Amino acid sequence: MKTTSKRIASLIALLLALVTTGLAQEPNVVTAQVDRNSITTNESLILSITVVDTSNSAAPQLPPLNGFQIIGSSSSSQISIINGDINSQTVYSYRLRPTKTGELTIPAFGMTINGQTYSTDPIAIQVSPGNGAPAQQPSDNSGQTAQPSAELKGQDYFVEAEVSNPTPYVGEQITYTFRFYQGASDFFAEQPHLSPPDFSGFWAEKQSDQSQYRAQAAGQSYNVTELKTALFPSSAGPITIEAAKLTIPGGFFNRGVALQTKPIEVNAQPLPPNAPPNFTGAVGQYSISAEVDATEGKVNEPVTWRVTLSGRGNINAAPDPEWPEISGWRDFDSQATINTQVQDGVMEGSKVYERLLLPTRSGQFTIPALEYTYFDPETGAYQNAATAPIPVSIAQGDAEAPLPPPSPAGAEAGQVENIATDIRHLKPVPDHLNAQTRPLTASPLYWMAWGAPLVALGAGIFWQRRQTYRAQNAHLARSSKARKKARQALAQAKKQLEGYSAIAQILNNYLADKLNQPVAGLTHQSRADLLAEKGVPADLIAALDNAYLNAEMGRYAPDAGDPLRGQNLLTEIDKLIENLEKVL
Repeated sequence: MKTTSKRIASLIALLLALVTTGLAQEPNVVTAQVDRNSITTNESLILSITVVDTSNSAAPQLPPLNGFQIIGSSSSSQISIINGDINSQTVYSYRLRPTKTGELTIPAFGMTINGQTYSTDPIAIQVSPGNGAPAQQPSDNSGQTAQPSAELKGQDYFVEAEVSNPTPYVGEQITYTFRFYQGASDFFAEQPHLSPPDFSGFWAEKQSDQSQYRAQAAGQSYNVTELKTALFPSSAGPITIEAAKLTIPGGFFNRGVALQTKPIEVNAQPLPPNAPPNFTGAVGQYSISAEVDATEGKVNEPVTWRVTLSGRGNINAAPDPEWPEISGWRDFDSQATINTQVQDGVMEGSKVYERLLLPTRSGQFTIPALEYTYFDPETGAYQNAATAPIPVSIAQGDAEAPLPPPSPAGAEAGQVENIATDIRHLKPVPDHLNAQTRPLTASPLYWMAWGAPLVALGAGIFWQRRQTYRAQNAHLARSSKARKKARQALAQAKKQLEGYSAIAQILNNYLADKLNQPVAGLTHQSRADLLAEKGVPADLIAALDNAYLNAEMGRYAPDAGDPLRGQNLLTEIDKLIENLEKVL
C-alpha cells in the first residue's frame, strides 16, 4: 500500500515538472523591438512586431503613438518545418518619425491569438533636436496610424516621394526616395515609364538598383517598388525638387494613366562662418593617409607618393589636397582613381593620388605632412585630418670619375737629365723658358670661389623670406595656380568626352581659387557680388551665368543632333576664363 502511494506521488511530481518545464520554455508569441532607442528629429526608426504561430491572427492594431508619425509599413512571413513540426512567424515593420523631442514611449499593446491575449513591453525612445527644424507636428492625430490622403484611398496604384532630411547643410547628403504602390492583383502589359526630377541645384548620385517589397496602405495590400538617389545640395537656400512622373501604358481595354508625386521643398543651410583658411569645401567625414614606394633612392630616380583620401560624403566632388612644394624635388601630377559605394544608405569611398617625385640632389629629405580640412555635418564643426611626414634618403646617382694615377718619375718630356750625381743642382735647369703666368687673383674662378658663400647666404635669406611671404599670402599662390588648374581640367574633360558634367565643377573650382572662397560657399548671388567687387564687368558676369545655365541644361537635355555641343562649350569656357584672368 505504501509502495503504491509512493509511486502515485512520484508520477504526479513528474507530470508537474513536465508541465512547468513546458510552460517555462514556451516562447514569446508577440514581441516588439526597435532598431535604435536614440534618434534626432531629422531621423526615423523602425518598430518591428514579431508574431509567432500566426495561423489565426490578424495584423496588430497599434495604440495611439503620441509623439510619432507612421510614414511607412511592411510585413514579411517565414515558415519552417523541423522534425515534422510546422513553425511560422510574421514580422510587421513600421517606420516612425518623431514629431517632438524628449523622452518618448511606444506603449505596450495586446494581441488576441487563438483566444488568448498577449502583450508587449513598452519601449522608451530618446529624441533630441536635429541640425535643422524638427519635423512638422500633425494637428490632432499624431498618434494615429498614418493613412494615405483621401484621394488615394481605394486606388489600385499611386506614387509618393520624400527626402531623409529637408534642412541639410550645403554639400551634406540627403536621400530622395521614390515609391510606386501597385495593387497586389494588378498586372501591366508593359513596364511603367518613370521620369525622375532633374534635381537642379543638387549633385545627384543614383544609389543602387530598385528594391521591391509588400506593404499595407489604407487596408489594401500593395507591391512597392522603391528607388533611392543620394543628393548633395550645391548652394544654400530653398531648393525645389520637382515632381517625379510615372506613366503606365494603356492596353486594349483601358487607357494609360499618368501619376506624379508632389514637389518637395529643401532648405539648404550655409556652412558655419569662420572656416579655417585651408578649408576648400569638403563636407562629410574624411581621413587621409600617405606612403611612398621607397624611402631610399638615388638622384633622378623617381619615387611614387601615394596619397589616399577616404571617408563618407561626396567623394567625387571632394577637393584635392593642397600639394606642397618640396625643395630639391620635382613633382608631376597624376589623375586620381576614385572608388565609391553605398553603405547603409550613405555614399562613401576613396580617392587615390599617385604623384611622381623626382629628386634633383642627394641628401636627407622629409616629405611634409598633408593637412585636409573638412566640415562634419554630424558634429556641425570643421575638422582636420593629416598625414605623417615621411623621411627619405637620397644618394648620388652616377659615381664620380676617379682621379688619374700619378705619372712615373722621369716620364714627362723636357725634364733635365742629371749627368753626374756628385753635384746636385739647387733647381734643375729647364730646357726652355715659359712666359710668366697670370697671378691667381686675376682669375675669375678665384673671385667666384670667394663670392659663392655670399651668394648662397643671400639665396638662403631670399628663400626664407619667400616662404614666409607665401605662408602669409597663401591665397595669392592659390589664385596664381587657378588658371593652370582650370586649363588642365578642361583638357582632361575634352579628352574623356565629359562635356557638360565637368563644366560646373571646373568653373566652381576656378572661381573659388581666384576669389579665395570655399567651393561649397559659392552661391549664385555670392559669386556675382564677389566678382562685382573685383571690378569684373557686368557683361562678363552675365556670360559666366549663361555658361552655368548652358551646362545645367546640357546635362539633362539631349544635344539635338549636335554631339559636339558639349565639346564646343568647353572651348567657350576656356575663352571665358581667359577673359576673367585679365580682370582678376
